Amino acid sequence: MKILKLVLTLSLLLSVSMAKDEFTQEFRNHIAEYDKFFAAIGKKRVGVSENRINSVKNPFIMSYPKIVVKDGNGTVLIKKPTYILTVIFDNKAKINGQWYKLNSEIGEFKLASISSKSVIIKNEHSKKELFIRKSNVSKIKFSSK
Repeated sequence: MKILKLVLTLSLLLSVSMAKDEFTQEFRNHIAEYDKFFAAIGKKRVGVSENRINSVKNPFIMSYPKIVVKDGNGTVLIKKPTYILTVIFDNKAKINGQWYKLNSEIGEFKLASISSKSVIIKNEHSKKELFIRKSNVSKIKFSSK
């Protein structure tokens, strides 16, 4: 009986030792993989030169056509174009004094939608919703004959 206990104890210790060795080897393999990974990302990377970066146009800044105006003193003022909606009538909109229908081009924008209270103009970079200003609303009077 003592011999059987001794054999069982030795076999248990041997199996635990083998399992520990397998675990240790697997752990070492994982560490080796991580070491390779960190060595690869730790190398100095050569990117684009500073001159090349400075020559690239920023894609996030919108460039608008400039409107040059002189004030009463002769000072030159540069303005971005403004879009003022004054009237919406019968699927048409009057913007900056001109009538436009759906899909018409307004400067660098396109009239994308018309609702009863606003219009949406958009291009590939931005979208603007124009509303009728209260100061632009004129009272319509009907007379009976």
